[in-house]
Amino acid sequence: MAIQTILVQLKNPSKSKQKQWLYEQQVFASTVNTCVERINNGEKLSSKNVDADLKAAIKNEAIRLAKQAVTDFKEQKAKNIPTFKNSLGVRINGQNWNTVEKNGRWYMSFTGNQGKKTLPVVESSDVKTFFPWLTKKHNDYRGTIQLLRKGRHWYMAIPIQVSSPLDRDINLQAYTPIGVDVGLRHLAVLSEPISGQRQFFSGKEVGYIRRHFRSLRRSLGKKKAQRAIERVGQKEKRWMKDYNRKLAKAIVDFAMQFDRPLIKMEALDDIRKTAKSMKKADRTIHSWAFYQLKRFIKERAAKHNIPVVDINPYKTSQTCFGCGHAEKDNRHRDRFQCTSCGHKAHADMNAANNIATSTSLAV
Repeated sequence: MAIQTILVQLKNPSKSKQKQWLYEQQVFASTVNTCVERINNGEKLSSKNVDADLKAAIKNEAIRLAKQAVTDFKEQKAKNIPTFKNSLGVRINGQNWNTVEKNGRWYMSFTGNQGKKTLPVVESSDVKTFFPWLTKKHNDYRGTIQLLRKGRHWYMAIPIQVSSPLDRDINLQAYTPIGVDVGLRHLAVLSEPISGQRQFFSGKEVGYIRRHFRSLRRSLGKKKAQRAIERVGQKEKRWMKDYNRKLAKAIVDFAMQFDRPLIKMEALDDIRKTAKSMKKADRTIHSWAFYQLKRFIKERAAKHNIPVVDINPYKTSQTCFGCGHAEKDNRHRDRFQCTSCGHKAHADMNAANNIATSTSLAV
């Protein structure tokens, strides 16, 4: 089960509502910062002993957020305890909001300091897809949302649980299998062995850009510019995230051209142990966010009801797609030549074909 956050724009809220929401944002951020300080000093908090001009349910959300910030710092998941800004989204738990349909239009109904309000939204494809599952009767699907402002507009950030469940007893033959082999020289190699269609996504561009970021950090390190190094690191993370999203879209788009596609990927538990290389270019992308890429693929595929399954990676790169003979000497970097039948292929393409036809699901 993956969590995907959608942004839904509130349609033409009045100036008085916008003014009230700005005030609630400021009070919420201030309350979280106060709670952080008190929790860090060992106090136990509840909505009763937190003095803030907020509904009790929203106070509780502020306390939860503060607790998480302190816990992350103490468990060394964060370098420091953040100071929350006034732009922080106001959190509203799943019991205090729902979607409403009136005369074929969708609305957001939520409780703030002014009581419960029901407001129209700008209808997007996400609204049409998910809002029917977020009405009052669907309690299990509603999580904590955030009311926030981006530019001149106001939005609700809504977490959505998305999945494409595949029963382990399902007939895999009923689907068109798409094998996805991820690695270092090629970030992804796709294959649909029945038609023979394939696609390569080279890691050369990624290697070049990451070497550029690494060079920047090295030069800034000589100047001891720690803050600048951290900014470069954050910029690199944003670039990697954007690249992974685009790559995930391209992979799902490839799958969508087939009837009843099923995406198969190797379980990634030991990818950095199995994908070894000594080349500088490969070492540059050895720390690539493969788990993030896989998550984006699953989220994107779920939107189109395309199942994604994990395949046991055992010897997929050493097994001949032609005869099934498995041996370490079959593979020499990018080249695959079977020592038994002589079958020749690109090594990553051979692996993608094996993944596509494998029926050994990862446990």
